[in-house]
Amino acid sequence: MINYEEALRILSVAEVKVLDLVEQGYTSIEIAKKLGNSPRTVQAHKNNICRKLRVKGRLGLIKWLWMVRNGGK
Repeated sequence: MINYEEALRILSVAEVKVLDLVEQGYTSIEIAKKLGNSPRTVQAHKNNICRKLRVKGRLGLIKWLWMVRNGGK
């Protein structure tokens, strides 16, 4: 599993911002408004994040976030 430090190296700055907001529970529309992007751009970032972290979909991303924050347990 890719750890958070490695994720910071492989994700773009915009992707890290989206990842942080996903972790805080924001929806794509809310993230788009916060970052001044379109929801489609946010979804593209999420897709790229999932591909780079080798997870599938929003639930996979949330599971990854939980695992890295809880020591992989």
